[in-house]
Amino acid sequence: MLFDPPPRTLLVLGGGGAMGAYQAGALLALAHADVFPDALFGCSAGGLNAAFWAVEPSAARAEELRRWWLDRRTHRLLSASWFARARGMAGALSARRSALFDPGPLRRLIAENVPAHDLCELRVPLTVTTTCLDCAAARHHDRGSVIDILTASCALPGLLPPVQLACAADRSGHLHVDGGVLCGVPLAAALTAAGPNDRVLVLDCGLAPVTSGSAGCAAYPAGAPELIAEACGLAAVGDREYVAPVESSRGAMDVVLRAFTVARSVANVAHVAEGLGDPRVRVLPHIADAWAAGLLDVLPEGPRDFRCTGMLAEAGADATARWLDGGGLERVAVTSAGEEFGSA
Repeated sequence: MLFDPPPRTLLVLGGGGAMGAYQAGALLALAHADVFPDALFGCSAGGLNAAFWAVEPSAARAEELRRWWLDRRTHRLLSASWFARARGMAGALSARRSALFDPGPLRRLIAENVPAHDLCELRVPLTVTTTCLDCAAARHHDRGSVIDILTASCALPGLLPPVQLACAADRSGHLHVDGGVLCGVPLAAALTAAGPNDRVLVLDCGLAPVTSGSAGCAAYPAGAPELIAEACGLAAVGDREYVAPVESSRGAMDVVLRAFTVARSVANVAHVAEGLGDPRVRVLPHIADAWAAGLLDVLPEGPRDFRCTGMLAEAGADATARWLDGGGLERVAVTSAGEEFGSA
């Protein structure tokens, strides 16, 4: 007699720079509620968080991750100073390097916090998304060098150099950069791996959310002028309409980064749109939902603004705890046409 395998929990963690602190708070709330992943899918900052937790999915490890995001040394590694930017620009012009910054500090950070050589050595199966420049496609890695693949997944084009990863079609390998170029929230990869009775939890931590739409989240759907009563299951407060912050610096690099943010949003909305109506999917509250629910008083100015990490982590934990208490795991999924699915 054949038996269906027990249902699993698959967790998708999207990228978003400094908003990874919000995600870390959410992971802590999940751990305190004894919600642990059977498999993890991550990209960019979400890939770092996923790898950190895949070592040991526990409340203690989640708390360690939260503290890691609040550490000023982490901020310095993930957000270069103006001096480092100027030095990197000069070096790139003189040495004809492919990026402004040295990936060495990021590689050391990964080595210190993820004690594994290959992705398949981690306690929880982990898939990390990158963008292959040679193939012009998103790639989802479940094995291979932890340091190389995570560095590639965080390699924002122009800031960090592409990483050469092994490729079956080419012995010399292909060049890979930040997965967020095409697929910053690898929901499709998780759904491909998910069984019919599994549940797929999704947490995008980009300032411009891509998990709204049929999931009814991100506080205020595009083009809706009126407030909504709920923000991903959280009660909205007052008239706190969410508008994704835009970095105000006029430097050439920041123009490039803003353009990347816009392009990422468009590409990623298209990438996740179909999967959001799947009955196995549960979308956790985004930073926009926490804002609408009054759990945040200040928003970061951009993905490289680390001044709010403490508040972000607290809001992520609070929003996720409220979502769980409100039955978020059992909430019925609704398609864009309004057709309801039964709870998984």
